[in-house]
Amino acid sequence: MFRKVMLKLTVLNSAVLLIVFIIYGIVIYIYIDNNLFKDIDSSMVEAITDFSDYNKVIFPQLQLQNDKFKSPYLEEQRRKPHPLFDLRILVVAEDVDGRILIPEPNEKINIEDITTLLANTSDGSPQSKTINGHDYRILSISYPADRYPTVRVGKAKIIAAKKIIAITVVDPEISMINRLMVIIMAGTASGFFVIIWAGHYLARRALVPIKASWDKQQQFVTDASHELRTPIAVIKTNTELLLHHPEHIIEEESVRIAGILKESTRMGNLVATLLTLARADSNQIEMNFRGVLLPDLLHDIIEQIQPIAEMKGIHIYTEFDPQIEVRGDRERLYQLFVILLDNAVKYTPAKGHITITSHINKGSVHVSVQDTGIGISKEDIPFIFERFYRGDKVRSCDDGGSGLGLAIAKWIIDKHRGKIRVDSIKGEGTKFYLQLPLEKKV
Repeated sequence: MFRKVMLKLTVLNSAVLLIVFIIYGIVIYIYIDNNLFKDIDSSMVEAITDFSDYNKVIFPQLQLQNDKFKSPYLEEQRRKPHPLFDLRILVVAEDVDGRILIPEPNEKINIEDITTLLANTSDGSPQSKTINGHDYRILSISYPADRYPTVRVGKAKIIAAKKIIAITVVDPEISMINRLMVIIMAGTASGFFVIIWAGHYLARRALVPIKASWDKQQQFVTDASHELRTPIAVIKTNTELLLHHPEHIIEEESVRIAGILKESTRMGNLVATLLTLARADSNQIEMNFRGVLLPDLLHDIIEQIQPIAEMKGIHIYTEFDPQIEVRGDRERLYQLFVILLDNAVKYTPAKGHITITSHINKGSVHVSVQDTGIGISKEDIPFIFERFYRGDKVRSCDDGGSGLGLAIAKWIIDKHRGKIRVDSIKGEGTKFYLQLPLEKKV
């Protein structure tokens, strides 16, 4: 299942990365293309302006206006310093008869070639043309009949011109744009394998927590089924035995009835615990955080645990700082310490003792629960807060444990933004350290 999901995620991630890469390349290409020709167009506007000034271009009906002609590039060009010269731009004029007027001296320029280049060109906006394998950029400014400017040609001749045209060769720019396109396409093609690898890596990383959660869920279901199977089997067996002897009175079958009751209670507790964990996983349990007097809470729990401890000859010692108030949910904190003290009593042999201490340190409440029980091996300590984990499964089953108590304790601590850790020596005892938030006095 995960292999198919990983394949789909790899394809999806690769497609997204490839699209992003292509869009990024297109944006770069468009940006460079626009800005590159924008500079060229500005230079052509400046060339037309210089040509007009040099050749005494006259606008009879526009003399009162500041602008010689309207151009989207002129205002920007005025803010720039004038270049020393630009040998790439040729400025020509077209008279009312359609003849091309070339400034002198330009003996090497063929008027017929210029005429061919300017054929079918539009006015007012720059455009590109390719003639004889060369690329040109052309800007033509055309004027209405009643506003023809006049251009001084030669020493004395003045001719009316209906257009002033700037022409520049843009072979280097077109070559650079083409090379940029090749680089982008080659980079996309060569980077395709890197994109696939990145897509696979991201898919694998994305599936790590999902797979871990899936594995934990599968293990949880397996362990829960295993835990429920035993009491169900005991109840079923004892019930069948009762049915085999319908003539027996209750007193004669009291052992089997007690077994049914015991396993029913155990199964009920297990189901309630599983429901708590399921609600905790889905964040359906609301916490009522408020100030809780820790000594009072612990004394209430000890009163409940004391009779069981006395039956085993276990002594419980306490050392509390007075009036310690923690911020938390009283019901869940009660459940937390019941789990810890119940485990301490359960796994501490007769004549042992349990010590509970609490004090304030650096703005937090520190609580320890120490017993002289059988202890936990070093190999088991990293896993004791996992669900259904039991270092000694036979011992835990005999004591009615399901391996869920410490998992719930860890969840309660996490919800209170506290910390819990454990030190233990096999055969000598276990000590749990807890850190809880202190209720701040207003």
